[in-house]
Amino acid sequence: MQFRVLGPPAIYDDVKQRTVQLTSPKQRALFGALLVRLGTPVPTDELIHELWGSSAPDKAGNALQAHVSRLRQQLIELEPSRANTPRLVVRGSGYVLQARPDALDTVQFRLQVTRARRLVESDPHTALLLLRKALGLWRGRALDGGTRGPLCSAAAARLEEERLVALGDLCEASLRIGQHQQLVNQLEELVVAHPLHPRFRDQLAVALERCGRHGEARVVRDTARRPAGDLPGPQGRTGNVRVLREPGTLRTDVLETAGAEHAPERPDAAGLVDGPGTQGHELARLRVRVEELTQVQHALRSEMERLAALVEERFPARRKDSA
Repeated sequence: MQFRVLGPPAIYDDVKQRTVQLTSPKQRALFGALLVRLGTPVPTDELIHELWGSSAPDKAGNALQAHVSRLRQQLIELEPSRANTPRLVVRGSGYVLQARPDALDTVQFRLQVTRARRLVESDPHTALLLLRKALGLWRGRALDGGTRGPLCSAAAARLEEERLVALGDLCEASLRIGQHQQLVNQLEELVVAHPLHPRFRDQLAVALERCGRHGEARVVRDTARRPAGDLPGPQGRTGNVRVLREPGTLRTDVLETAGAEHAPERPDAAGLVDGPGTQGHELARLRVRVEELTQVQHALRSEMERLAALVEERFPARRKDSA
């Protein structure tokens, strides 16, 4: 039996080779919290807060016990041989889920990424394959599919950061074996989706330069060096940032041809290489890209201001006391 949190919390049945999803949001929240602390007792009060937050029912302990009992029974049904030694047991003032660490998909993900990083310089082809295998374990947003309390929210944030770092490693390995043509589109999406991760921007500049698109590479680097407030505005343009895929489903299949000696060229790439008659086309494309990035930054700034105003509105006394 394996346990999965790189997506909605789920159980993988090794015998029948199938993934078993938990249908109840509370069950998913409980299972996720136990997996975050796999092999370690999670106190009852922490689990209650994880499932209900500040809206816990009067008899929250009984309700939690009922959820634990249903989850334990489901685990036993999938693994009848452990009926007398269930994985989910009471330990002290809490509950613990017992399993080998390597039964968790996060451990497999980290092992593959660690192995790949050791090989990026000496054997980038193998590193690329390992990173694709690691990222292929993701089925969506970490610990998704239900309400998330502080335990699962913190773990999901850490895992998302690890995923982004692994994506950066994947792009690095691909650049080392000359896959710059295939990378440009994905790196453009990553830069727009994650403007606070400069590694993607640096890699995009390198990929553009290797494609002969030196002007675009210069703009990407210049934009990275400028403060957000100094970036050029939309200049009256009303175009929207193109729709992006969800972070948990960003493509890695474009890198499947890691061993190919000659990468297929994008149909529009030839028209953007520096040369006579192409500067106007290239400049227009650069302006569109800079405007898209600027709009994302403006949206982030607006959201931060909205949240700050909401905090001031809801907690005026706390704000005054801290002044």
